Amino acid sequence: MRKIRQVLMYRLSKKISAEQTALALSLSKGSVINYAERFEQSKLPWPLPDTLTDTALEEALFPPLPPSKENTPNEPLLDVEYLEKELLRPHVTLQRLWEEYTEQHPDGLKRTAFYDRFARHRSPQITMKVIHKGGDKVFSDYSGDGLEYIDRRTGEIIPVDLFVCAWGASSFTFAEATETQKTLDFSMSHVRALDYFGVAPFAFVLDNTKSGVKKADRYDPVANPVYGKMADHYHVAFLPTRVCKPKDKAVVECAVLQAQRFILARLRDRQFFSLDETNAGIRKELEVLNNRPMKEYGGQSRRQRFEELDKPYAQNLPAESFKISRIKMDVRVAPNYHIRFEDHHYSVPHHFAGQCVCVYQVGPIIEIYHDNIHICRHQMGRPNFDYTTLKEHMPPSHAFVKGWSKEWFIAQADKIGPATAEMVSAIMSSREHAQQGFNAAMGVLRLAKVYTPQRVEKACQRADYFKSTSFKAIKSILEQSLDKQTFLPLPQENNPPLVHENIRGAQYYINQ
Repeated sequence: MRKIRQVLMYRLSKKISAEQTALALSLSKGSVINYAERFEQSKLPWPLPDTLTDTALEEALFPPLPPSKENTPNEPLLDVEYLEKELLRPHVTLQRLWEEYTEQHPDGLKRTAFYDRFARHRSPQITMKVIHKGGDKVFSDYSGDGLEYIDRRTGEIIPVDLFVCAWGASSFTFAEATETQKTLDFSMSHVRALDYFGVAPFAFVLDNTKSGVKKADRYDPVANPVYGKMADHYHVAFLPTRVCKPKDKAVVECAVLQAQRFILARLRDRQFFSLDETNAGIRKELEVLNNRPMKEYGGQSRRQRFEELDKPYAQNLPAESFKISRIKMDVRVAPNYHIRFEDHHYSVPHHFAGQCVCVYQVGPIIEIYHDNIHICRHQMGRPNFDYTTLKEHMPPSHAFVKGWSKEWFIAQADKIGPATAEMVSAIMSSREHAQQGFNAAMGVLRLAKVYTPQRVEKACQRADYFKSTSFKAIKSILEQSLDKQTFLPLPQENNPPLVHENIRGAQYYINQ
């Protein structure tokens, strides 16, 4: 309004041309002419009265348009509620709905009028930047607040995190407590959520947590191996949100808020004594939340909306649930054709020595893949650095593909000293297969570079005397400098046999 008053002053009082007025006030020439013409049509006096407000001036120059009739007698009414529901279905757009409308009503609203009428009459509760398609996405996150339970054995109070995920169209929610937010807990929470839903979405939308995202990138994020394998198992896409953009996952932010209000608030005074007991309490309140009528959706519950909007368009679950508990990528096979996983060594076919493989733990089974091709499996071994070797993985006659052999190690050890050669031979002989002792033998040889060959030789002499045939024993002797000490022969105890009336003695058993 301030510039309109200036335009009128320049044109009517100072008689400045429209072009110069536009230049002085940084306006277009057309705007200056338009303001002058509207003032002339308004029949207002000049100069303007001091009592004339900006609002009154605006109404005089820009009178409101006469209200248009919403529907002519022959014009069909728009079923806005039907249009809103149809937009939630996969692949449906407002353009497609208008095309269907024109097929039924050729003389009805044109495209612009159709869009305008729908925008003015649609429900304000569902006005949003993104319309979530039914069965399309599940959003997941952790609540900042959680619960806790008491360990009955120790009395320790153990805090737990609250995992929450929800469908985009229906907001149907799943929640559970986990002891950590680590990859395994995060992935298995998704598995249990899908079991609860009974169907799978086409995409998971998650925050850039390390439990799900190995490398955050706006254009090419890299999934955590375990989480990525879980998503692949269910044929679900992996969609991390943009960093520091909570609006990208507004659905789950709202679901977390509802879980805090309707689950955490109701359980705040309850005492739990195990994780399972905690989740039993959460599941009971979760059912109340999902079955609670929502006023903004005409009294429908989240479960009713899920059955109508999401479930019919989601994917079926595979026959078996995801079971992988650990994954290790790009594990290089040692020259003795074994890989190390969870402090145990497992053999692979010998021709894969020196190459990289991927290791998956599926329950008690270890599955090993090379170039995405399954090459072998093992029963899970104890984490004792022992070896599990299959005979079919060995090269013919134990001839080692990289030039290593039992004889080669003994020959290298003999360069250090005879006691070292004897120790290396004993280490390999103590294993079921000689190749299982190659790493330990190599370790003994490398000790000569860290310390000196003379010290390693003395350490082997001491280890052999005390019957400690292992790499760890030799390393411990060197670390504690025991090789520099003189060891005395073990004392021989020649005590006379003990005679007592309550002791039967060896003769008793011979006579029996």
